[in-house]
Amino acid sequence: MSKYYCLFFSLFFLSISSQNDVEYIKKKYSSFNSYDLSYDLIVHTNKENEDVIIMEESGTMFGNSSSYFIKHKNMDIISDGEKIYNIIHEIKEINIIDYSENNQWNPINIFKTFLDKINSSLLKYEEDYISINFFLEELNRNYTFFLDKNYNIFKLRMKNNESNSSTTILINDIFFSNKIYDIGFDRSAYKDYFLNNL
Repeated sequence: MSKYYCLFFSLFFLSISSQNDVEYIKKKYSSFNSYDLSYDLIVHTNKENEDVIIMEESGTMFGNSSSYFIKHKNMDIISDGEKIYNIIHEIKEINIIDYSENNQWNPINIFKTFLDKINSSLLKYEEDYISINFFLEELNRNYTFFLDKNYNIFKLRMKNNESNSSTTILINDIFFSNKIYDIGFDRSAYKDYFLNNL
């Protein structure tokens, strides 16, 4: 009988520990309104049961709730909260779409969804990190967050179930604050670019 008591108490204390971790994570990430981060981005796809990297580059990003600026070597993405401007430098084209709350690149929305969905059953403990996985039905996409022992997010993986592709973001630096960024699209900075309203 003693081994069953040990198992019961182990599971009981693990459950309490997981719930405490959930509370710490929510407290750490629920109060910020703006962010500033640098990262490495890797886009994978699966071809004939083989993982193939189709894009790999570094980027920086900063923003508020619905406004943000993403800068890559070949492309910038600007959201002013109403429109999203995908600026492709190589072909000097700007694709413009309406802003959506489901936008996959907005960290505030991603973190809000993450905090809304997180519970102790989603936490998976590895040797030196915690992973948290959840599914967004409206986007048909899986998100996996990787946190170190101090609850700092060091990696995010987004997997699209329809296209069988995934994007991994390796976070180098990330800062959260309540700073207000004034972000908008300045047409004069892209005079020679073609505007494409989608």
